[in-house]
Amino acid sequence: MKKLLLSLLVAGVLVSCDNAADSAANAKDSIDSVASEKKDAIDSTADQKKDVVDSTAEMKKEAVERMDSLNKMDSVKN
Repeated sequence: MKKLLLSLLVAGVLVSCDNAADSAANAKDSIDSVASEKKDAIDSTADQKKDVVDSTAEMKKEAVERMDSLNKMDSVKN
């Protein structure tokens, strides 16, 4: 009787250990997918911010060039 209980106990331990390994792999896959989504969101936000900064810098550059052009015209008139 003890041998039967021992073999059932060993079988139960092996089955429970197998499930833990599967859940650990699933948890890792879940963490990887969440991390990938967060990385994509951060990259998208960074690209949007870069576009805003680039367009603002371009507008300011054009404004400075217009001011320089106007200042040159004023200096030619005087």
